Amino acid sequence: MRTRSSRAGICGMCGSPMKKNGHDRLGSQRWMCTACDATRGVRHYRCRGRGGLGAFLAWLLGPASQPGPSRTFRRRISDCWRIRPRLEPDGVVRHVLMADGTYLRHGRCLLIAIDGESGAVVAFRWCRYETTADYLALFERIPAPDVLVCDGMRGIETAARSAWPSIRIQRCLVHVHRDCVNDLTRRPRLQAGRELKRLVDALMRIGEPDQAARWMVQLHDWERRWHAMLHERAFAREHPDDPRAARQSWWWTHQPLRRCYRRLERLWRNGALFAFLDPYRFLDQLHEQRKEGHPDDDTPGMGHGIDWNEFHNPTRYLNTAD
Repeated sequence: MRTRSSRAGICGMCGSPMKKNGHDRLGSQRWMCTACDATRGVRHYRCRGRGGLGAFLAWLLGPASQPGPSRTFRRRISDCWRIRPRLEPDGVVRHVLMADGTYLRHGRCLLIAIDGESGAVVAFRWCRYETTADYLALFERIPAPDVLVCDGMRGIETAARSAWPSIRIQRCLVHVHRDCVNDLTRRPRLQAGRELKRLVDALMRIGEPDQAARWMVQLHDWERRWHAMLHERAFAREHPDDPRAARQSWWWTHQPLRRCYRRLERLWRNGALFAFLDPYRFLDQLHEQRKEGHPDDDTPGMGHGIDWNEFHNPTRYLNTAD
């Protein structure tokens, strides 16, 4: 009696052993159940995997739609969705690193770290929300860069200073401008708001240390002119119909205007507003501005960095969510 081949499988229909039953059109062995006569062939997983992966990447990363019959193509690339790509740490110390999170429709968030000079993806991590723990797990795989450019979320800054204690942070100017416009609106009603809106719009056009020094002096002058207005208060006893009166005894009358100014001032003092400028030229220009009539201005310490466009430059990594 012939011994059953070690390659012979078990029938998926009845569980009986299978025997050889000729070859298919590709020359592979076919098998037939000894009980129910069900047949089965040997699929070419490797050949199909190589071709399917190439077609999968060409469709996924390219602009074309699904080639050929869509159902056949989806069946062909079904195994490719189970592949999880990984980026191994290369150990390269980068001058600038950009990090941000992108939320997708199915309730997950993709954290990405990108080389600020080449635009290449350095590392990524899937999570549910942008938390300090997830950012810390992402940063622990990357050598400490000179500058980290981010959107200013508390989680990412806390994780960065925990992973890299001596890191210098540059705030994304696109996010700063967006937050300020949300406070001031695109067409402010008050004169103070219109003046501050012009300064916020000019922030995006600063590229030299002398421009930054003049801009900071103008912001300081704006605060001096509207100092009294920024400190006006409204009391609950005078506005009982206001919803805030139920939980507060007083509040700032011009809270959005005050919040916008204090955001710009805080970023300036922390060195995160103009870190992309040469710090030495910047401080020289600031001292010259002080000599021209502003002796009481404080001089903040600025760090090195580059300009941050938070994936908005089309020559780098495209972020279509913004």
